[in-house]
Amino acid sequence: MSAATPLVSETPRGRGAGAADLVAPEMPWLNGIKVSVRGTSAALDVARRVLAQLGAEVRDGVGADADVVLVDRIETAGGIERDENATAAEYLEHVEKVNNAVWVTASAYGLGTERQDAVASDLTLLAEGGILGHSRISDELVPTVPPGRLGLKLVGYVMAVAALHAVHVRRETGDALHVDVSAQGAVIATGLSLEMAHALSDCPDEGGSARYGAPSGFFPCSDGLIYVLVLEQHQWEAFRRVLEPALEAVETLVEARDQADFVNSRLASWASSRAAEECERILQNAGVPCTQINTLDTLSQRAAKAGRPVDLTSPDAPPLPAQVRKVASAERTGHRTAVSLSDLRVLDAGHVLAVPLGASWLGAMGASVTKLEDPQRLDIYRRRGPFAAGVAGLNRSAYFNQLNSCKTSLDIDPGRDGTEVDLEGFDVVLHNLTPRRAKVVGVDSERVLADAAETGRAVLAISSSGFGGTGDWAGYRAYGHNIHAFAGLVAATRDARGEMGDMGTPWADPLTSVALAAWVLAWSLAPERASSFGVDISMAELTAAQIADLGSAGSEVTYRAPETGGDFFITAPGDRRQLAVSLRSAEEVARFERIAETRLPPLRALGQLVEADLGGVDLAVLSEDLRGSGIPASLVHTAHDLADDPFVRGTGLYQTVRSEDLGDHDVTGLPWHFIGQPRVRIEAAPERPHG
Repeated sequence: MSAATPLVSETPRGRGAGAADLVAPEMPWLNGIKVSVRGTSAALDVARRVLAQLGAEVRDGVGADADVVLVDRIETAGGIERDENATAAEYLEHVEKVNNAVWVTASAYGLGTERQDAVASDLTLLAEGGILGHSRISDELVPTVPPGRLGLKLVGYVMAVAALHAVHVRRETGDALHVDVSAQGAVIATGLSLEMAHALSDCPDEGGSARYGAPSGFFPCSDGLIYVLVLEQHQWEAFRRVLEPALEAVETLVEARDQADFVNSRLASWASSRAAEECERILQNAGVPCTQINTLDTLSQRAAKAGRPVDLTSPDAPPLPAQVRKVASAERTGHRTAVSLSDLRVLDAGHVLAVPLGASWLGAMGASVTKLEDPQRLDIYRRRGPFAAGVAGLNRSAYFNQLNSCKTSLDIDPGRDGTEVDLEGFDVVLHNLTPRRAKVVGVDSERVLADAAETGRAVLAISSSGFGGTGDWAGYRAYGHNIHAFAGLVAATRDARGEMGDMGTPWADPLTSVALAAWVLAWSLAPERASSFGVDISMAELTAAQIADLGSAGSEVTYRAPETGGDFFITAPGDRRQLAVSLRSAEEVARFERIAETRLPPLRALGQLVEADLGGVDLAVLSEDLRGSGIPASLVHTAHDLADDPFVRGTGLYQTVRSEDLGDHDVTGLPWHFIGQPRVRIEAAPERPHG
């Protein structure tokens, strides 16, 4: 995708300030920034396309005049011309000599660690990042492995955000910067954010959003499947009305969770005689989060009919799909130039995960972020926990404290006159509220853009929702796993039994968080702005874009092992742990067999289980030996494993913050840092007053 020619047209004369134009999602904001990409990989492909979509001039190879250099050392050593086997120490020395701007390096575990020369694959990255440890249908079976290269692609988005952060810092300081991005850290800080918060806060109960839900899960219909997840009392009441009188005796969501099997059986009976799309429509119209399980093909077909077509497969398909509206501001003297991070004022009017996590990253990078809170309707995570050490309290929620660090708080009472948000105090407004709720609070994009046009300001308004703010699905409710189902990820995924499955952690939400940060950072770097922009993000579209390269290939193709080597799990007798290993050549197969002292059987499928007699060798030791030899290998970790892992703790990814109610406690910070400089410090989430 080339960004040399801006694709944004000006508002036609005569329409006046405040008139919105729908424009292409390719922005000119990074015009003048030259990006040099060294090598090819899944992560680099995403990072380069994100920066190009946002206006940068991206080119391959060495460029002495490059403002940003991108290098990927996750899967192979590289980054130095004519020396593709350079050690990390040699590479660091080389970068220090030649870097005169921003240099971004992604590696498996970070360049400043004892594993600086280790490599990873998508499988081992998801194992090392805890995702696979929370994606198991049984302790005896292997984890559910998603198709494609979701982990590596996520790192690509993080690379783009880290690069933009560094460009901001370089503009303020003038220093050349080398950004060290840890792929493991990127997955832990995003895809594992909820489970990590649960473990770091010593919460005693089960983690994950499904812990709240009833009904929860997949349900067969006459022609397919739906995914339903009810997390709120008002959703339960709506669901109960739809199924009347089957659930008459179950009045509250708490009772429903206690009788989950009964509730699920009633829904299964109701859905069995109806088409999936009909079930989705009935339940969504009632306000219940329900989505049909689509394939990529059915998603594209349905999107066109619903009035929100999406480009997933063309050569110019954007890595940040969104509908973008541009509004010219009123006449004024001069155009505002780029906004430094220290001057950037962000209003976080979001809740749960996607917007809060992205906003907290912006706060960590130096923006002034204000968390908007309605005391009568606090974030579900603040209200319901899970709570640190199992002790309830509005300031003790593990999820809320993890996702809302580096912010201050602003209370609003939307039910009273004269309590509207003073939008003039903010450059960026973010929300993931329902359309009705956004209007009540006063942060809907239409109002934000109109206010900016009238006052002659340039603002960025970003709304994130399951399906976007236009089309037939604009008011649909959804949580992360609903999005996975709707976007085609579930239909493309197979569990250990070969049946349709899903990742155990929400992927759409944290992915959206990273994308949101990229939009904001690029917009604030724009050299001049006479207009405001509204960015409407559909989490389903963004998630679908991650597997679009699979096309219409069935699981028999996407899960087929290569002719040589493959991605598999190995276990030993009497050891319940599993070790993820990836082999890419006959030489690597021979190396593995020599180190493991075992014969590798023929591999047929992605994620196959290999049971081997390792002669008493511990799997953790084998993992270290394989990594030391250049083979990607990782034990399948859970968040609790990673919370106590000495290596991860030694990287500085977890930071200790202090609050009045909790005292010292750990949260996850940014998964990158500037080499030679201390890590960005994280501040505790804002606390509610007592009483």
